[in-house]
Amino acid sequence: ALSITTTGTTTGETGEGDGIYAKNSGTSLTVNAADVVGYYNGIYADNDGEGALNITSTGKIITAIEDGISANNSASGTDLTIAAVDTYGGDSVGSGIDAKNYGSGALSITTTGTTTGTADDGIVANNSSAGTDLTINAATTTGADEGIEAINIGTGALSITTTGTTTGETDDGIFAVNSSAGTDLTINAATTTGNENGIEADNYGSGALSITTTGTTTGTAYDGIAVVNSSAGTDLTINAATTSGADDGIYAYNFGSGA
Repeated sequence: ALSITTTGTTTGETGEGDGIYAKNSGTSLTVNAADVVGYYNGIYADNDGEGALNITSTGKIITAIEDGISANNSASGTDLTIAAVDTYGGDSVGSGIDAKNYGSGALSITTTGTTTGTADDGIVANNSSAGTDLTINAATTTGADEGIEAINIGTGALSITTTGTTTGETDDGIFAVNSSAGTDLTINAATTTGNENGIEADNYGSGALSITTTGTTTGTAYDGIAVVNSSAGTDLTINAATTSGADDGIYAYNFGSGA
């Protein structure tokens, strides 16, 4: 196993330097970090081992060029788990958090502070067909493209919960796709704003599609909430507070077998 723990500030300043670069071919890969400053990535973690990839940050992660946290869990791995406070991606091609799970377990991202993708998405999460659930619990998230982008090709459920403001400056506030291998798609959101749609969700899984909003949801160019439940799905349920769109406030199309 590879384990890294830092309690002060860790800095990688020039060239392609990362604040923390961790590559594992053993069993598990674990990073517990306080403040991290990177030039290329803040934290770059690539797990080729047979165990889990876990990243926990208790401070602020900042980088100049690419991702605040870049996490890749290979097909040999199991779960990919990220718990972060404040994370900022770089000005060139950077997302706040970029997580790719090719392992056999679940992908989970939890943020309690501010996550910013200065040049790309605030949070982008991809769960492969080898994985199970994809779960995101986020506080405040801003992306130059999408606030939160979540693609679940795994065999489990896709769940997104936000407690702060989620903003997609050029695309959607929240963009979520659950593939035919998945089950339910559930979004519980506070305030969400997208330059295109506020929330866009497409469920091709075998379960229900559920959207609940407690704040204001705004789609500046298109719809406030735009959701499609495919014929493989069951129920489509929307419980919304204030919602506005340049086209439709709420666009909902249910091909599923439920209500």
